[in-house]
Amino acid sequence: MDSSDRLQATKLLIKRLHADYPKKGFKISPDIDFVVQSDSGLRVVAKRQIQKDDILIVVPEAARLTASTILPSSFSKQLKRDIAKKSQFQEYQQMLNPSDYLLAVAIMKLLRRKTSPDRKDDFSVGQALTWPSESMMKDTSWFYWDVASVQKVWGQSSMFNIFEELRANVDSVFNNVIYPTLKNNLDDYIDESLASNQVAAATPKDKLYNSFVYSLALLYSRSHDGYDEDEPSGELIPIVELINGHSDKIDEATKKGKKNEKSVINVNIASGKWPFLRGDIFRNDCNLPCSAVYATRDIDEGEELIISYGDLSPTGFAFKYGFIPMDFIKHHNIMSNLSIFCDPKLLPEDKMRRKCLEKSGFPLDELKSNKKLALGHFNCHHDSVQDYIDGYENEVIGSFRHFIIIGSCQLMEDELSRNYSTGKLRGALYNPEAYSRLCDMFEYNIEILGGDATSADDAAEASSPDTPSWEKCCLMARIAYRESLLMWQRAVALKAKSASFQFEESEIPSLGKGCQVCGRSYPQLKCGKCKSVGKEVQYCCRGHQVLGWKTHKLTCGK
Repeated sequence: MDSSDRLQATKLLIKRLHADYPKKGFKISPDIDFVVQSDSGLRVVAKRQIQKDDILIVVPEAARLTASTILPSSFSKQLKRDIAKKSQFQEYQQMLNPSDYLLAVAIMKLLRRKTSPDRKDDFSVGQALTWPSESMMKDTSWFYWDVASVQKVWGQSSMFNIFEELRANVDSVFNNVIYPTLKNNLDDYIDESLASNQVAAATPKDKLYNSFVYSLALLYSRSHDGYDEDEPSGELIPIVELINGHSDKIDEATKKGKKNEKSVINVNIASGKWPFLRGDIFRNDCNLPCSAVYATRDIDEGEELIISYGDLSPTGFAFKYGFIPMDFIKHHNIMSNLSIFCDPKLLPEDKMRRKCLEKSGFPLDELKSNKKLALGHFNCHHDSVQDYIDGYENEVIGSFRHFIIIGSCQLMEDELSRNYSTGKLRGALYNPEAYSRLCDMFEYNIEILGGDATSADDAAEASSPDTPSWEKCCLMARIAYRESLLMWQRAVALKAKSASFQFEESEIPSLGKGCQVCGRSYPQLKCGKCKSVGKEVQYCCRGHQVLGWKTHKLTCGK
């Protein structure tokens, strides 16, 4: 199904909703339209000027697609229990959990009904016809990416470790739960219309797997708010799911705690009762639960409707939607989750040093033998870097410093025996050397990520029309990951400079390159006045150039 077929299916679905809910429950504003764009499938745009708080779409809760609307309750409960019990990996359940798998099975059954003679009377089938084809999903969903090819781009990183384990989890759930449960009723769950299922060599098990992966890819990319505080919601809202979105981070201004004057995100979803009046305000005339999409600011004619995808990092965006918008990569808050791997050269041979580190909980032998084992992990909060610069050392980076001091710094004669017997460490005495070595450890992690490639190299390759969609996404995610490492490296370098007067700025390479405010290497904006006198002063964005002006103006052009 191409984009024009999806557009026609969307119009038919809207007619069906009008017919089923002629007076109450469904509403779609005449001020919005659905259009086809070759590079992005369907988009929802403003046909004319829209005012803030205008109600654009209202959909009754009864029209939502959930597992309970397709599968029997007893079957769903047992299947969900089996998935939770037999899933091979539990660590990433926030990203892919039993409710996701359950809804995927429901979608498999729904897709099978597309060939049914009475499909025209099936509302859920009408919703399914608005979805992208298998070939379109293969371009944008990590469920289809080749593991070996992705590893060549992502190298040794938390991104690849998560990707590899999620893919293994999908296979584990299919082999241990889905296939054994459905093998006696394969005809009810195989979508024969999939191109992958029309291959002559495909076995019934292959066809079931292809249907399973396609269903997972659909639901994973089409749910805007996948989770509440306690339980995954496991539902798709017709029409609303067609609205594209962005991360909340894109609206953060460079000044801490501020938002950009004109936000990228321009619509929001609210839950309530019919009728909705303005924004998230409703009156509740008939106790009919609904969801409403409303404008969060004035929207210009021709502007695309963009909804919030939550507080996603660029790498989170890549996993969820299979692409990363370029404006996100150029945004100042590019911070991604990181895993920091130990440079083998920092693993000590000295027995006493090893005893001290092992007593502190560092598995030295495993760190040496298992390349997937990280020394520690950072979350994606931008403020954590600035908090560290301002004096707050979180537990993770504190453990790195401890590891480096015990493992490789020159110590006082009694330091190791004192640490082994008491657990105490006179860390401040060794900070100058420790911070310098910690900078080197971040450099090591940059090297194992992408070798000699730079973020500018990755951006150029990603912009090439010859680069496949999956690789573009992986390259953009690698930019975000690398730049996050550079931001942390600069923060540590500042600590090294302040910890000892013996270091000149020129002796700490990471301080002499990248954005003067955050340390990023990409994008590159250079001070023209300094360039005219042979100096290179770089910023990643206009906002950081403004933030850095108070200091830079003292030396600008001199």
